[in-house]
Amino acid sequence: MKEFYHAARQVISGRRVIDNKIKYRAIGVCIALVHLLFTLAFYSMQIKPLFLYNMGITIFYTYLFIFIVNKERYISMYIASVVEILFHSSLASMLLGWNWGFMLYTITLIPVAFYLTYTLPQLNRKVSVPAIVSLIVSLTFIIVRVACERIEPMYTRAVPENAHTVFYIINSMIALDMQIIFSILFALEIRYMQHQLEKENRMLGKIANYDPLTRLLNRRSMSEHLKNVYAKAAKTKQSFCLVLADIDDFKKFNDTYGHDCGDEVLITVANMISGNVRESDYVCRWGGEEILTLLQADLNASVQIAERICQNTASNIMQYKNVDVRVTLTMGISEYQPGKTIRSMIEEADQNLYRGKRNGKNQVVYS
Repeated sequence: MKEFYHAARQVISGRRVIDNKIKYRAIGVCIALVHLLFTLAFYSMQIKPLFLYNMGITIFYTYLFIFIVNKERYISMYIASVVEILFHSSLASMLLGWNWGFMLYTITLIPVAFYLTYTLPQLNRKVSVPAIVSLIVSLTFIIVRVACERIEPMYTRAVPENAHTVFYIINSMIALDMQIIFSILFALEIRYMQHQLEKENRMLGKIANYDPLTRLLNRRSMSEHLKNVYAKAAKTKQSFCLVLADIDDFKKFNDTYGHDCGDEVLITVANMISGNVRESDYVCRWGGEEILTLLQADLNASVQIAERICQNTASNIMQYKNVDVRVTLTMGISEYQPGKTIRSMIEEADQNLYRGKRNGKNQVVYS
């Protein structure tokens, strides 16, 4: 029971779609039960043609929605249902009269056609399908209406006096319920599609904003964060620092162990840096083996963070194919000061970085 409620909540929230087999089998059972009730009613009123027809159709729907559903031939099932409902509604109206309300069922075929067109992949959202169904239903509705005006019903004397009123109310309620059910199903399908679209948009956002190898921000998304933090600092005079890190002798890893090793080194360093900064900071693969970090802290705090990252990286021994691989970083820092631009800060961090490279690598350099 708990699993059922959990599944129901997921369907209502749009996180899960109702399985087609369950959905159409349940609908088929309901239709078969309606025809079974008609069979009993027409038998009691001794309307033999409709009694025999509904008895046969009850068996037909039982077979259709138990065995054909397993083959997932939903379009064939719908076509068969359209033909049957049009024929049954027309036949019952001609034999009993228009005021029994059997033609109300034909109207429900139109929203169902739109529902199936937009939910079954086989129909590929072709507007022509519900348009054709709507045209056929409309013509049938008009023809039967005109025919009922001109032809006297065959079974009027043998039925109870208020039978047509009771049947009209029942048929109206069933037809209305069918439209409500398919409207709810349509709403749930739309909610599921929206949820999937939002999920795909989030995935696309990650693809667009993150480097696929290191899972760090890419240069484009980092540029946006730099602009926002810079604009905030210009107003509040709040300090921030840029830390540009470069993997020492990175070419050696590729040449000695292959590019797969180089990728592993990049991933390890990216994890090391991102694991040592706060959530309010931003880490980006700036280009090649360079990683740019935006620290929302002053120079002293930024130097401490950078030196910790530098030391942790140097002391960490990476295993690649049973070989110990040692990685070191050289890092250059630039602190925001009024009058500086983002470009000048990056250039300053880059100059400090290469000062560190010339002075022996594996160090943090700042102005």
